[in-house]
Amino acid sequence: MSAADPKILVVEDEAITAQHLKQLLTRLGYRVVGVAASGLAAIQAAERDLPDLMLADIRLQGSVDGIEVAEQFQRRWGIPTIFLTGMADSETLKRAQVIEPYGYLVKPFSSDDLHATIEIGLYRKALSHQRKQVSEANLHLLERNKEDLYRLAAQLTSAQEDERKRIARDLHDDLGQRLALLQMEIEQLEQQSSGETRSGLAPAFRSIIDHVTELSEQLRRISHGLHPPMLEDLGLEVALRQLTEDFEERHSVRIRFSARRMPPGIPSDTALSLYRIAQEALTNIAKHSAAESANITLAGEPDSLTLFVRDSGRGFNPDAVKDRGGLGLISMRQRAELIGGTLEVQSGQGQGTQIVVCAPLAR
Repeated sequence: MSAADPKILVVEDEAITAQHLKQLLTRLGYRVVGVAASGLAAIQAAERDLPDLMLADIRLQGSVDGIEVAEQFQRRWGIPTIFLTGMADSETLKRAQVIEPYGYLVKPFSSDDLHATIEIGLYRKALSHQRKQVSEANLHLLERNKEDLYRLAAQLTSAQEDERKRIARDLHDDLGQRLALLQMEIEQLEQQSSGETRSGLAPAFRSIIDHVTELSEQLRRISHGLHPPMLEDLGLEVALRQLTEDFEERHSVRIRFSARRMPPGIPSDTALSLYRIAQEALTNIAKHSAAESANITLAGEPDSLTLFVRDSGRGFNPDAVKDRGGLGLISMRQRAELIGGTLEVQSGQGQGTQIVVCAPLAR
């Protein structure tokens, strides 16, 4: 016999029947690795020889019958069973069907019936093994694709932040300085005007200077929105407080910000992601919620940081937009995942909306 010959374990408590089965299986070209008369002996034989298939009588000596043995074989080693039975009541057959055996042979049976049933059982096992391999390969490929997408998302997010920083710097250093210079030139022009001309054009000069000042302020807001220097200089709590104050001023929505148990040394990517999520959440409040007030809370634990953003607006049904969520919600969820965190949206019609982000501090 070669190592490729199918290995079969016979579990039969009638010695004459067991010996006959062993001889018959050997003539058919199978390798009988053992004959067990009880359930416990069958389990010990399987641990030792790991057969490809078990032929088992349902009724066995001892407290463990063939059905219990077959269940353990399937659960522990994935070994299929073909039951041998003379007579069995309906309740026993129902128990046997639960473990999905690969076949039944009713005693007495012919050599051809035995051979055909075993071959079908071995084919089903090989097919199941092949499907399992394909499934595992597909799962491995899916995991690799997920990892590739994760890395790509991280790279895109990093590139986006770099581009935001570059644009913010250009706005501040170039356009901001030009506007400041323009304002100085207008003021100098006003000073150089003759008394009568200055008096007549004073309202026009003041209006132009006010517009330039307003434009400079808007440019500063855009620049800080693209890249908040306060986040790097003073930390997440101060940056979020300033963000909420600016938002409240621009949109006339009352914002209550609170922070408690803030841990030291928050990772920079975690701080930036939470800041961007809060920023996007406030944008959604302004666009969609029609809320009059909102609360933002930052709560620290020894190993995590949680951000709560809740508004008193009209709310929505999260299930209705799950498959067609806007880019804002997708972006927030992605940022949470990139720092190893989770994002949960809780909302309902007329009940406002709450966004909860949990971020680990050590990854």
